[in-house]
Amino acid sequence: MDDNARASKLSAPRTSRYPHGTVGSEGLWIFVFIDMAIFALLFFVFMADRLEHFALYKTSQPHLNEIFGLVNTLVLLTSSWLVVESVHAARAMRPERVSRNLALALICGGLFCVSKFIEYHAKINAGIGPAKNSFFAFYFFITFIHFLHVVAGMLCLNSFRRRSASCLNSAAYVTGIENVGLFWHYVDVLWIFIFPLLYLI
Repeated sequence: MDDNARASKLSAPRTSRYPHGTVGSEGLWIFVFIDMAIFALLFFVFMADRLEHFALYKTSQPHLNEIFGLVNTLVLLTSSWLVVESVHAARAMRPERVSRNLALALICGGLFCVSKFIEYHAKINAGIGPAKNSFFAFYFFITFIHFLHVVAGMLCLNSFRRRSASCLNSAAYVTGIENVGLFWHYVDVLWIFIFPLLYLI
């Protein structure tokens, strides 16, 4: 190989060694489908109860702060974009970008958690708890289960952030971060349904 060819090869951008078709492993897709079905059933029960106790729901809903819900939506959408960038960086074998983007995604997840704590604290201080009525029972139950999903996703994101250098020599790492990304996007999509269901309609 002559000097010009060698220089051209060294200056060429790095590309992924891991071509992909369908993102995510079969097991994770099955988990997401089952979990989604459970949430869909929960949403259906919520809407059925709302129709039965329409006046109660209409008087209870204004006690929720739409600003909190909107901010949480924007925070989670931003985090999803950062996770997408992390997956792209892992495929391109750019560990520094993987680590940076996952760290920023974790900050977004942390902001979401802090926001929920503030919101819960304000409700409880105002004498509004799960036992207040059926609307708030659904509100606390649905948002807390979603909150646990966020925490689980953050733990996974942090694990892959700490092992970001593995993307240089491990196809399993890339597959794993794709799975985590899929789960994180699913959690964000859940919130996109939860926000209008509880805060707006």
